[in-house]
Amino acid sequence: MAKVKIQGNASGTGVLTITAPNTSTDRVITLPDATATLATTADSVGGANGVDFNDDVKARFGAGNDLEIYHDGTDSYIHDSGSGNLELRTNGVQIGIMAINGSEYMGKFVQGNQVELYYNNSKKFETTATGIAVTGGVAIGGTGAANTLDDYEEGTWTASLQGANQSGMNTTGYYTKIGRQVFFQWYSGGMTISSASGPAKVTGLPFTSSNASSAYGLFIYLHGNGVDGGSTGGYVQDVDTTFRFVDTNNITDASYVNGTKYIMVSGSYFVS
Repeated sequence: MAKVKIQGNASGTGVLTITAPNTSTDRVITLPDATATLATTADSVGGANGVDFNDDVKARFGAGNDLEIYHDGTDSYIHDSGSGNLELRTNGVQIGIMAINGSEYMGKFVQGNQVELYYNNSKKFETTATGIAVTGGVAIGGTGAANTLDDYEEGTWTASLQGANQSGMNTTGYYTKIGRQVFFQWYSGGMTISSASGPAKVTGLPFTSSNASSAYGLFIYLHGNGVDGGSTGGYVQDVDTTFRFVDTNNITDASYVNGTKYIMVSGSYFVS
């Protein structure tokens, strides 16, 4: 039978008191089969594995100021590494992290199937039901403004003739915007043009064109007979949402032609 020895410290004057619990149930303290020192710190009591409460682990205080909070003793828990990072883990795998560095906030959060990334308290990235949303742009081949793709959009725009009246025209055009460049397309279908007078223009582009000097966008005009002068296209007016037709091999504005006509165009231009 092993012996139990309680030994006082020759240089100490404090009194060690062991008090029985207020219970009618017997309690047993079983010491590990190893030499250990009991203390008030988690590291000293539990070593690298920390302290476990109850049969199912609820909280663990580990080495290096680690803190882990468990649910029903499973391997899904909140983990504080003591270095400013608060992690969410399931089955031992990190699924979320929040890092705090002074006033700077960064994080990755899983909300159902959604993931969000933050920087300096501002959301920069998130997954959505239709794809990935990025705020602030994506740097490609470098980190400067010249390497940053800061916008993508696609949709429709409504065309309107300037320089003639019309009826029966399809007014819906399509566009895709990638960064500062806008690609557009429009087909009138069969329409009746009347009262043609002055330069042939189409207005209604989805974005105002660039104000940079000489930065004109161009378009081609094919499969159509609604513009005179043998025109095969023209240019987008600067700081405007209008494009105008030009006579072939000339700088003269083309004009619309009265009658049942067709116009098909496709082009691109830059925005500021």
